[in-house]
This record gives sequence, C-alpha cells and structure tokens, in this order.
Amino acid sequence: MQPSELGVMVTSYVSKAKLEHLALPQIRSFPGGENAISVEVEVEKDAGPSPGMNWRLLITASENADLDRIQYAARTTTSRLKRRYTLQLFR
Repeated sequence: MQPSELGVMVTSYVSKAKLEHLALPQIRSFPGGENAISVEVEVEKDAGPSPGMNWRLLITASENADLDRIQYAARTTTSRLKRRYTLQLFR
C-alpha cells in the first residue's frame, strides 16, 4: 500500500534557495503574476513542532502590479508548495 493511500502526506525536503526558485515561475504563471520580480522565503521565528512547514513567501512586485492578484498567487503557490515540500532548515 502506498503512503498516499494511507492518508499520509509525503513531502520532499528542499532548501530555501530551491523553494524560492520553484515559487517565482509559479507565481508568474497566474494572471497578474507576471509583475512579480522576486520571491523570498521567510521562516517563522516560533515555528513550533514542525519548523520546516512554517514559512511564507514574500513577493517583490513592480509598481504597476495588482496587489490583490499577487497576494492570491502567493497564497495559492504557498499552499501548493507546502503540500509537496518541507523546508530543509539545516545543512
């Protein structure tokens, strides 16, 4: 039986730099997301029991960007990436 069949979420460990590299094109693929300039992963200071899952994306966007669309793209991308990856904090 596969882990996914048991209801277990299987994620891969990924570095902060790799996560940022994965996130930017995904955000840019959303309507209005093409105005995203850069992405930074911020790890929450008080991460609790699972620190590799407590992070968020900070987006730098151009002046003419629609911030509502950028925020939607960031939220959706964060959710998708958290389902697939765990941030590797030490190495």
